[in-house]
Amino acid sequence: MLKPVTPRQLMSAEEFMVWAEAQPREAGKFELWDGEVIMTRGPSDGPSELQSERSQHWDAKGIIFAAFRDAIKQAKLPCHAVVDGASVKLLSLGQTAKGKDRVVEPAVLVYCGPKVRRDEFAVPNPLIVVEVLSPGTANFVATGKMDGYFKHPSIQHYLVVNADKPLVVHHQRSTDDAWSTRIVSSGRLLLDPPGLDVDLTEFFELEPEA
Repeated sequence: MLKPVTPRQLMSAEEFMVWAEAQPREAGKFELWDGEVIMTRGPSDGPSELQSERSQHWDAKGIIFAAFRDAIKQAKLPCHAVVDGASVKLLSLGQTAKGKDRVVEPAVLVYCGPKVRRDEFAVPNPLIVVEVLSPGTANFVATGKMDGYFKHPSIQHYLVVNADKPLVVHHQRSTDDAWSTRIVSSGRLLLDPPGLDVDLTEFFELEPEA
């Protein structure tokens, strides 16, 4: 099995996206955090905490993506759902780009308006981002990514999905730029803006981890 090697030098967002595009799919999943390349999912023979996702996580991503796609269709909104692949640039921490850039790849995201160009890797105006927890990334998702997503001006909803329970933690931006949080463990999820009624029944019916 291929052993992925992450570069040691700091990268800007643009350098990282060029580098990431050149990596074979089996090498794993990489993101950029404060200019450093981090591995968020590795090959199946890598460290156990970074191994390929379990079927429970595949199922969760697929179900949630389909639920958003169906909700967009029902609402007849000019919005688009994307699963595993679209990047989001988060705000840099300092004045210089290299060494401070952050590029992440949510499990699922929704954006509205014109579709991004075919040659684009990043979505500039995500409205909803979804992360599915895994053992190796749970702390990073709950702390670092939360702060980054909260500071992104276009993001209105941040969903953290626990596929092993199953449940969803819904963070929503308020009118005063504060955030409210609730835990959802059944039924539907109303997300406004943009005005989506997302039926998550199939996700909540996933068999919990023993």
